[in-house]
Amino acid sequence: MIENNTCEVCQALAHNEPLFETRFWTVTLSQDQGYLGRCYVTLKEHRETLSRLSDKQWQEFVEVVRKLESAMAASFGAKLFNWVCLMNNAYQKQPAQPHVHWHFRPRYDHKVKVGGMVFDDPKFGFHYDRNQVKLVDDSLLDEINQVISGHLL
Repeated sequence: MIENNTCEVCQALAHNEPLFETRFWTVTLSQDQGYLGRCYVTLKEHRETLSRLSDKQWQEFVEVVRKLESAMAASFGAKLFNWVCLMNNAYQKQPAQPHVHWHFRPRYDHKVKVGGMVFDDPKFGFHYDRNQVKLVDDSLLDEINQVISGHLL
């Protein structure tokens, strides 16, 4: 469902198959798997800032974090997790249309092979590299989705 036709985040939510959903949040895999398991965790309701989240939305977000981190560790052996809430792109057009969402990047101290493709994290332990891009096709994205889905508690 598109809550706001002009919001890029709302539009993306309407067109991406979720990895899983909760009452308030939708988790979707990114086509860019430069960091294996990279996801977006998006608030279903259009809110502009973190300070506008309800207590229930925050409480449920904590459960999403636990579920997603646990699944990535079990699926591929992720060792740490980078979470960022940026929303900078929303301000590149006027009127600005920010929509709370998180970028989730699992990090690895080892190489992981999925579907014949090797994923590595050469800067493990350092800030993630925004230029580390690995676009995967829908078939491999589905395979990654299936592995993670098998570990969602």
